[in-house]
Amino acid sequence: MRAMLWKVGLPLVLVVGLAVLSYYWAISPSSQVYGSITTHGPRQEKLVALTFDDGPNPPWTNQILDVLAQYDVKATFFVVGANADATPDVVRTEVQEGHLVGNHSYEHRKRDALLELRYGELSKAETAIAKAAGVCPALFRPPNGFHTPWQLHAVASKGMRAVDWDVQPADWENPAPETIVKRVLDGVKPGSIVLLHDGNDTNQDVDRSATLQALPGIIQGLRDEGYTFVRLDQLLSVQPYLSQCPEAEVSTP
Repeated sequence: MRAMLWKVGLPLVLVVGLAVLSYYWAISPSSQVYGSITTHGPRQEKLVALTFDDGPNPPWTNQILDVLAQYDVKATFFVVGANADATPDVVRTEVQEGHLVGNHSYEHRKRDALLELRYGELSKAETAIAKAAGVCPALFRPPNGFHTPWQLHAVASKGMRAVDWDVQPADWENPAPETIVKRVLDGVKPGSIVLLHDGNDTNQDVDRSATLQALPGIIQGLRDEGYTFVRLDQLLSVQPYLSQCPEAEVSTP
């Protein structure tokens, strides 16, 4: 009986272990197992890229843009397609003011990366962003950093690049602004990509006052340390936008 339980139990343990490991590879932003994901730029120069996820989310995105303009900083906004459809004028403003706009999926759901083998979210978001601002992003950020082999294959097949981060102050949890500032200043290295948020999934009117209040301290603190702010395309020396938007895909569940 014991030998039989051993024979049954060992494969089960292996299956469970593989499932856990596979999920870890999917949720780990820096994991390269399922495909190439960029998490930082070259480490030789004191350049840093500020990135904002989950917008646009008025009025907070607009106020963040005002602070960036005040300090003459260009940033990168990873836009959710549904939010671009809801507030296209904000996406247009981001582009007009010289910021880079990236693709952050259409609905910002992990399940799409898991279940959509052709990952139609990618092209759907491209269409929404192009309609709003006339550009087709060349950079993609997986929602929550959650990525699968077929999702990353879809990104690469469109000539796009997946980009995550190496500094994460967890501003979506709304800690005190000074906590956000300290976490960023403590984590940044030459070539760092900082993850911040101007929205939350596809929700509108989400309070991002903590991020807004932290932004001046982040900018001034890093400048005092000799850092220069650049957009992601400049940090990574890649094209900012595609010459042609990808055609819409039919998702395969």
